[in-house]
Parts: sequence; C-alpha cells; structure tokens
Amino acid sequence: MKTYAKGVRAERELLHFLSFHGFSTLRTASSGSWLSPVDVVALKKGRVLCFEIKSWTKKPKLEKSKLYRFKEWCRQADGFGFLAWYNKKQWRFLTLEDAENNNYDDDNWFDMDSFLKAMNI
Repeated sequence: MKTYAKGVRAERELLHFLSFHGFSTLRTASSGSWLSPVDVVALKKGRVLCFEIKSWTKKPKLEKSKLYRFKEWCRQADGFGFLAWYNKKQWRFLTLEDAENNNYDDDNWFDMDSFLKAMNI
C-alpha cells in the first residue's frame, strides 16, 4: 500500500475512534506543512488534543524542525500534543514533551488503553 494512503487510513481510523468517544474531530488538509504541522485535532469540553500521526513499520522520530513547529502549533492552540504511531493494527502514543526530550524509548510510548485512561476518556 502506498505510504500516503496508509497514513490517511490511520488518520481516519483515529478520527472515527475519537469521535465515537465524544470528541469533535478534524483532519487537516495540509498536514505536515509549515502552516498545519498537525494531522488530527480532537476537541471535547475545552480539551484540545493534537496528533502527528505516523503509520510506519519502524518507530517514528520527528525531525527537529517539524517537532519545533508542532510544539508551536500546540502552544498556540493551548493543546496537548502527541506523536501517534499506528503499526500492526496497534496504536502507540508519545507525548510531545517526550519527543522534545528525545525520549523515544519503548517505555515512554503508551498503548490505546493507557491513552484513554490518561485522557480520562
């Protein structure tokens, strides 16, 4: 499957999942660009969740320039940023803070159940 199509499928899956859990969601048309470095935004009762999604075989790591812009976008939106990784039909999440601190170790990624608990969903 082409990389773009694989990524879009993962983005849409997360959109549907969060929507089912009561979030208003959107997928940004120019995700990954300078203006919109966020793939998915989810809103619920004043909470703003921002996701950069990767659907790669290998564990993703954000480039410094993309990480900086993602952080700034989250700051402006007063949102919580996450790197979301979809691989082998499993979701893993890394906080923006861990990505900033280059903490990409397996122990810092959490699965969907842990994410739902942490977000009180």
